[in-house]
Amino acid sequence: MNFYLQYMQSIDEYALGFNKVEQPLMFRSRAEAMCFCIDYANGEDFKITDVDDNNWQSLYDSGAFDYEPEL
Repeated sequence: MNFYLQYMQSIDEYALGFNKVEQPLMFRSRAEAMCFCIDYANGEDFKITDVDDNNWQSLYDSGAFDYEPEL
């Protein structure tokens, strides 16, 4: 499972996205976001990718942020 974490300086929060949510989840700290990832993954392997101005476009183009709901 892949999570994507971006610090939003203008609002001093972290946006966490992954393919099971349509909109990013907002957290007050990086640690809080990481705790969510650990709980959500429920023992499965996961990866957190930091998103910034240098890589967001290539991640977007690759489909990394595409919503894939569970049916």
